[in-house]
Amino acid sequence: MNPAIQCIILLACISICSSAAIKNCQCARTSQAVRRSLIIDMKVEPPRPYCSRSEVIVTLKNERKVCLNPKSEFTIRLLLDSRMIKASQNPSITTTAATSSVIKQ
Repeated sequence: MNPAIQCIILLACISICSSAAIKNCQCARTSQAVRRSLIIDMKVEPPRPYCSRSEVIVTLKNERKVCLNPKSEFTIRLLLDSRMIKASQNPSITTTAATSSVIKQ
């Protein structure tokens, strides 16, 4: 086989392999707690095909992202408080529904 053709095939394979995003879990390490006053945003990622666990990611005031242990008492209370606040802002969500969804996780 011609070396030029081999190079073209190799480059094509490299471009195809590098363009496919291989996703992993975002949280390699988790923290048990952070200071609540520093949290400005919270995102909960459910298990996905490429990550088998739930992930709780908070954004701090200094724009740093921290992964929380979803099974820690701090995180459970934080999620519960967040859902209670959302339930009070949206009357169609009951407090019982907000509480039970936290316990299921």
